[in-house]
Amino acid sequence: GATYLAVIDLEPTGVTDTEAKVLTQTLTSKMIELSDYIVVERANIDKILKEQKFQHSGCTDSECAVEIGQLLNADITVIGTAGKVGSTYTLQTRIINVESGEAPKSADYTHKGEIDELLSEGVEYVAHKLLGIPYQKKIKSKSSSGYGATLEVNSEPLGAKIYIGGNYFDTTPLILEDFPAG
Repeated sequence: GATYLAVIDLEPTGVTDTEAKVLTQTLTSKMIELSDYIVVERANIDKILKEQKFQHSGCTDSECAVEIGQLLNADITVIGTAGKVGSTYTLQTRIINVESGEAPKSADYTHKGEIDELLSEGVEYVAHKLLGIPYQKKIKSKSSSGYGATLEVNSEPLGAKIYIGGNYFDTTPLILEDFPAG
């Protein structure tokens, strides 16, 4: 049968409630886009938890994730925190199997700078990792000649900075498309 997935509100640790909600919403949309799971609507989650008078503020452990999952008839839940320390933002997430209480996958993303990066890159990376789908960023060359090479750069651990000819591009993993030859 179908697998039901509930993304529980990311707990704000240093970010505002609104920012955490937007990140949760974005993560939910990504999960819908990338997976075959049936994702429980945010409104339904809030409604059911309100009816059950469930105090779900601060749901960051698997016990709470299982409890909410059972209330929502979800097979898997996603929990986590959205944080900020200084000018560094973090997303720390785990996917929890409601039946066993185990967390088969976790995904963390750290970024120094603006929160926008968390919304675009961070959520995308986390959603891919939680679902076990390889995530590749792509940069298309501005000078498209049609004769360019495609360059794929990976590293272990991920997140190495990529410089080509002294120019900074991004961090690994990355695919550079239609890169000028030479």
